Amino acid sequence: MYNKQNRRSNMSTSRSVMINTGNVIRPLLSNRCSLCTSNVYPIPTLPADITVGVDRIAVEIPLVPSKSDGKALLSTIKNTQLGRWGAKATAVHEATDTKIHFQFNRARWSITMEFNPSRFMDPDGTALTPIESVARITELLIEEYFADGEALPAFAVTTEGDESLEYWEESWRSQIRIIRLDGARDFHILDPFFSIELFKETKAKFARAVSIIYNKGRAETWDSPSSKKNSHVKFYDKTAHAVKKKLKNIPAQGTYRFEYLMRNKHLQRHHLHTLEDLTPAKFEAALRFGWDMSKLGNPVNHEMGWVKQINDSSIPAYAKAQVIGMLYANEVSLDLNLKPHEKRNIKRFAKAAGISFRRSLKKQGNLCMRLDLETGTAITEKNLLVHTDEEEDI
Repeated sequence: MYNKQNRRSNMSTSRSVMINTGNVIRPLLSNRCSLCTSNVYPIPTLPADITVGVDRIAVEIPLVPSKSDGKALLSTIKNTQLGRWGAKATAVHEATDTKIHFQFNRARWSITMEFNPSRFMDPDGTALTPIESVARITELLIEEYFADGEALPAFAVTTEGDESLEYWEESWRSQIRIIRLDGARDFHILDPFFSIELFKETKAKFARAVSIIYNKGRAETWDSPSSKKNSHVKFYDKTAHAVKKKLKNIPAQGTYRFEYLMRNKHLQRHHLHTLEDLTPAKFEAALRFGWDMSKLGNPVNHEMGWVKQINDSSIPAYAKAQVIGMLYANEVSLDLNLKPHEKRNIKRFAKAAGISFRRSLKKQGNLCMRLDLETGTAITEKNLLVHTDEEEDI
């Protein structure tokens, strides 16, 4: 749908940090931060496909006060006259059935537009929007919803005083401020031992707690909430989420999604001021920051990893049963009434299998997993922290 040619042309050759249009003086927001031009960002290495991109965005569109009526625009969008204090409207895009939320800010004389750009490229599925496409989708939505002329974007008025939604200033991307940005990375995990529940003790940096959301006894969402005012990180089962939403195109089984929601301070931290700043390099740097903040890349032990390590060991089968039984008994403080020499023999077998009675079983075993941002999957690693102490005292 959104593939028509870009018709923008530069009607004014004069470009500076400030643009003066009639009585409106507005800054090119991307030029306000000196670090935006001096910072050097690493070359992006994550795949440039539908598995990495933007899941949701909110932008602020500046208006020309003398030629704009924000309430009239929202009334047109809502198809009804707004009340005295009305400042919000929601439109359902006809072609994609996607909701777009509008809000008029009288103090800043601007319109905030929030939407999911992914649904304009994949209306019936869950694909993410590549960074390069976000500005183009935003441009076409402004064309569509501002076409009636009740409100005129500030960048549609050049320094010569010309007005047109067909020919915008070359710097229009630098004038659309980003209010919210949800960066996301999809994972494809088919390991039968993998579960979101493994991360129930993984608390994100700055977070207050860890929350695991279950559905019919199965963990579907990891959430480590702090104040959602500036940022939020989340990891969830995207396949199950798509089934709940009754989407037509359900992603493959084992599809999970990591999301990093950025507002205010976090957008400033990553120098994502405007659409002009939304480049692959800056976006990936921000996404990696959110990933490190979540700590989901840290290795976690499967709760039954110690059982698997014992089963994979070379000790006799009867000894495996004895070691597992005694370890279970110790966990629940159950006295098996074993004789001292029986306990010593079982602990010798446990040592041979690399399991310690002194350490927590949750931190032992050869089933250690970690989520890998680069490959978008879960990697099973050998747990090298096996028991190597001398024979334990009874």
